[in-house]
Amino acid sequence: KRHLPIRKVNGRSYDSHDNMPIARHRPRVCVPGAGLGRLALEVCSVGYEVQGNEVSLHMLLASDFILNGSLSPSRPFVISPWFTESRNINKCFDPARKIEIPDVNPVEMLTNGEDRQPDFSMVAGDFISIYSNPNQHQKWDCVACCFFLDTAPCIVEYLQVIYDMLDDDGLLINIGPLLYHWSGPTYRPDEKDESTYQTKHNHLDDKYMKSVDMCWDDVRTCMLNIGFTFLEENERVPCKYTDDRTSLQSTLFDCLFFVAKKETRDHHR
Repeated sequence: KRHLPIRKVNGRSYDSHDNMPIARHRPRVCVPGAGLGRLALEVCSVGYEVQGNEVSLHMLLASDFILNGSLSPSRPFVISPWFTESRNINKCFDPARKIEIPDVNPVEMLTNGEDRQPDFSMVAGDFISIYSNPNQHQKWDCVACCFFLDTAPCIVEYLQVIYDMLDDDGLLINIGPLLYHWSGPTYRPDEKDESTYQTKHNHLDDKYMKSVDMCWDDVRTCMLNIGFTFLEENERVPCKYTDDRTSLQSTLFDCLFFVAKKETRDHHR
């Protein structure tokens, strides 16, 4: 359900906005932070050329198993994802209940029942390391982000890389919060200078020390300065995260949803 706003806009991004290049090729969509690959799979299933990107080995192994493991609703894999949970339980057997995955047939979605090779790939590695390479500049018609932008130590760096990746008039579609995964521990009164703070937390990854936690107003201003214009905006899209419907607790984000266009270089100047 987190993907729903992106799935809705995919049906009209290239047709109704009239802001994509004339189709010299099948539109290319990059899905960074692809996780288990569901969003990338759904975007590809409606006819786009799609490449997912993921840095987590755990996610990559799980996505490979689901996408390439010949799984389907008729041949599912059974898991108990909440088995280790001991808090906020409604009924004693709730954590042990079984879930069958996947709920769709990945092969059928990618081929639409036809004997053809889908334009679908997954790339392992750090987003910036891969897509900041000049050979990726202006190679993409769309970048679709779901709970991804705030995984950067500096969100502006992600936005600059995405801007360079996109062809002129390309789209950045995003939904997600500003949780900032690398946000460091707060300063305490006894930490009077930066060196004391860093010494105390030197066991943490350096990214925690480099995180820049910006409000949406500042992020939006940076995007305009980089060269994006906004076609759609909604600052309050409710999205549950890793939700257990039987639990007494849930995590709900009011997410930022937007569609932004990369202006042509001449227009931006």
